[in-house]
Parts: sequence; C-alpha cells; structure tokens
Amino acid sequence: MAICLDSSIIIDFLKNKKEAVAAIQNYKEKDSLVTTEISTFEVFVGVYLKETINNEELNKVIEFFRSIEVLPFDELCGQEAARIYASLSKSGKIIEEADIFISAIMKKNGCLNIITRNKEHFLRISGIKVIDY
Repeated sequence: MAICLDSSIIIDFLKNKKEAVAAIQNYKEKDSLVTTEISTFEVFVGVYLKETINNEELNKVIEFFRSIEVLPFDELCGQEAARIYASLSKSGKIIEEADIFISAIMKKNGCLNIITRNKEHFLRISGIKVIDY
C-alpha cells in the first residue's frame, strides 16, 4: 500500500522534527511512501522564498525528492481535481487548490492514504484517509 507524504510532514522531516522522522521511519518499513509534484512545489517555494538561499538546505530538499517517488499531475488528475473542486464548492466546503490537486493525484494513482498535519482539508475529500503524526 502506498502512503502519500504531504508537504507538512516533508517540511517537518527535513527540519528533523522527531514526530515526522518517527512517522516516516515507521511507515517506510511497512509501506511504500510517495509524494506529489504539488508537494514538491510547496516545499521548494519555502526554500526559495527565504532572503538568502541556504545551499545546504536546498541540497537536502533535492536529495529528499530524489529518494522518493513523486507522482505527476496530468490530464486525468486535472479532470479529477475539477470533480473534487466542484463537489466541495457545491457543499460549501472548499479547500486550498493545492490540496485538491494533491488529492486528485492520489486518487488517480490509487493512493488513498496521506500523512499530514493538515487534517481538516483532506478529511473533506471523499475516499482519502488521513494519517496524523
């Protein structure tokens, strides 16, 4: 079973926060861990928004994403994202588009579990199971 790592756990892992490190180590032993192109974008934005880019931090992020499967956003993900967006919009439960895109990528790839601190958003997506850490 594949488990998707959301941006929040990746950032916490890269900052060596013990809960995130423990969660990734725990699930890595039992399951395959993946992430999405959207989370890649979100993590790199955090690196590049800083006043001065820390090359050590940048290299650590690059190495992390080289060590994990990154699921792409394609046309079918776009269609799924539109369905999710419309459903949430109609029910008045809209969330950030990035989280909709992540959910669409997950669903398209049959990955229905996500480790995140952002429980409230992902719990609104039908079929997605949220794993807190």
